[in-house]
Amino acid sequence: MGTVTSNNDLLAIENLQTYFFTDAGVLRAVDGVSFRIAPGETLGVVGESGCGKTVTALSILRLIPDPPGRIVGGRILFEGTELLGLDDERMRKMRGSAISMIFQEPKTSLNPVFTVGDQIAEGVRLHQKLSRRAAWDRAVEMLRLVQIPDPDRRA
Repeated sequence: MGTVTSNNDLLAIENLQTYFFTDAGVLRAVDGVSFRIAPGETLGVVGESGCGKTVTALSILRLIPDPPGRIVGGRILFEGTELLGLDDERMRKMRGSAISMIFQEPKTSLNPVFTVGDQIAEGVRLHQKLSRRAAWDRAVEMLRLVQIPDPDRRA
């Protein structure tokens, strides 16, 4: 298989393999997944329950619990940086500031008492060390980028 990466990729996954090692044997949760996403492009990952969608996303962010899981092969490039080669500290800094994930059940991640703008701004403040006002402006900008109508009012 040839490389899937190009200089213009935002995210490139090549032959990703994530396995879980259990007493019952090896579970190949993700076995040879490849795709690429260009800046501004949207990719939907669909499949039946248990097919590896969440494990693929968790692998990209290097959030697979080890043990029992482990990324055993492949490449994950984000903006040209090989994520599998980063040390834990550098990967932690990338999470939330450059790349993040909304988990399957947003009700467990988002607090309905606070506005979405407040919650985005809080994450931005923590990861980017911005003032409250600058974080709020960035949250509104992010909502605008994903085409939320009237983000100034809805944030």
